[in-house]
Amino acid sequence: MNKSQFYLSQCADAASKSTMYYTLGSVIVKGGKVISTGFNHQRPNYDTPGNNGRPVSMHAEMASIFNATRGAAPALKQQVKPGKCTATPTTTQRQRTGGKAAKQKGRQAVPGGGRSRCPKLNGCDLYVCRTTKNDGTKFGCSKPCWRCIDWCAWAGIRRIFHWSAEEGRFICLKVKDASPAECYETTADVRLLARAPLL
Repeated sequence: MNKSQFYLSQCADAASKSTMYYTLGSVIVKGGKVISTGFNHQRPNYDTPGNNGRPVSMHAEMASIFNATRGAAPALKQQVKPGKCTATPTTTQRQRTGGKAAKQKGRQAVPGGGRSRCPKLNGCDLYVCRTTKNDGTKFGCSKPCWRCIDWCAWAGIRRIFHWSAEEGRFICLKVKDASPAECYETTADVRLLARAPLL
């Protein structure tokens, strides 16, 4: 079993815990070791205060970061609007940093203007896959949404490996290089963002 197969099996194990219609699992890897796992599930108010306690789908990528940081999460109002991936700095950010990557006394600046909440996640890789409900041995596409990309940038995740059913392998997405064309918005996010104003 090679590393990709091992991480795929770990993602499938995590996905088997999901009770959602689409079951996804993710793992965070550092130095070849799995340091956190997560699966998609309903969770109230994890990053959306003012949602009146209504459960919102926490994606598998978010869950693995949430577990690794022991409950820390970027506030929704700090996240970027759809169509503008965190990897694309705004004009204001470019002016603040002089167009260069900003590093301040050991604190690493991350795309989107946030900063890492958990140093152990800096430079990690995240693997994610979607399994079928029937037997969990077939895998579907699991491209991350713009909010998951934003969470990864906030946490310091370097690369996202998402499963491609067409190619039958993981596809690498470098978080800092994600383009707006690679971002998409889920239906749940459309409803969520209609209630939560972004800055």
